[in-house]
Amino acid sequence: MKSIETKHISRIYRPKEACKFLGISRPTLWRWQRAGIFPPARRLGPNTVGWTEQDLLDYIESCGRG
Repeated sequence: MKSIETKHISRIYRPKEACKFLGISRPTLWRWQRAGIFPPARRLGPNTVGWTEQDLLDYIESCGRG
């Protein structure tokens, strides 16, 4: 019997959800992104961006080291 490999699909957080997840305001999110200290947004559509859950977790982890 063959084992089936499954890949973990990371949830996508749109800006409002990402802010809630991180406990920050939207202006702070955009300010951090413009400053280059936050992961770049992934383009989801013509007017839609988001971050994977892993992007946000990696960012949180990187802040703990600083």
